[in-house]
Amino acid sequence: MTPITRKSLRLASLASLLLIAMHGAIADQFLPEIQPNPEYLPDEVVGIQMRALGKNDQPFDDAGIELTFRFASPSNKTSTGPLSRFTNLFSNPAYKPMLNHTLLEVGQAEIRENQARVPVMIETPDGSRMVYLFMLSLQAQEPYMDCWMTDSVNAVKIAPKDEPTLM
Repeated sequence: MTPITRKSLRLASLASLLLIAMHGAIADQFLPEIQPNPEYLPDEVVGIQMRALGKNDQPFDDAGIELTFRFASPSNKTSTGPLSRFTNLFSNPAYKPMLNHTLLEVGQAEIRENQARVPVMIETPDGSRMVYLFMLSLQAQEPYMDCWMTDSVNAVKIAPKDEPTLM
């Protein structure tokens, strides 16, 4: 396996931004087609999920939540599933702002072996900003072998006067 360097991560991040933008543009049309894939880097996985949540009810009610659940790791699904229970998590004040956000900034993934952390900043329709930290792991068993999947998401508290930025 090739070691991951800062330069390779930067190049991968640039490619990720392009792929995430492409997925954002086509997610509405091809939602059923987007599945975990070994080609997606951690920040791509997070970008796909967050863009889907940003348009949660397109093309059908809670489509974004359903897509997000597809990218939840098997261990995450064990604790948060089934889908109906996972959907209820988004009524929690910590996660509700993720739905239908108006601005999204996905930070650079920090990868250590088979674990990754990806920060995200969103702006809600009322103008407030929230920061989340996604924890992902590289799966070692089929059917998700070598796919990055989300283990957990934590809301990060920020002071109201702070202007969060990820870059």
